[in-house]
Amino acid sequence: GSPEKPLSDLGLISYRSYWKDVLLAYLCSRPGTTLSIKDISQEMAINSYDIVSTLQALGMMKYWKGKHIILKKQDVLEEYEERVKRRGKMPKIDQSCLKWTPFVPPAPSTPSS
Repeated sequence: GSPEKPLSDLGLISYRSYWKDVLLAYLCSRPGTTLSIKDISQEMAINSYDIVSTLQALGMMKYWKGKHIILKKQDVLEEYEERVKRRGKMPKIDQSCLKWTPFVPPAPSTPSS
């Protein structure tokens, strides 16, 4: 999926930050694996265009012999892993505490005669 476009400047910064974190976590968890944008997109439910633009922003895409190649740059991955260590564990959400009810709009009132 992808957010509705066009994104505001702040929206783009927020989504880029999220996409960057989840893509780097994904790449770190698959050392030595051959990956395709299509596979990543299907597994992560992120639009292919958003994956490509994020990888390009990270300098992790290269066009070679008529194909786009994902570069698993070790320095970028190590920097991400260090940042995660410094940040500490992310809070976990206890799904049993979540209560969600879909919004049901009220029935339209009928004009009185």
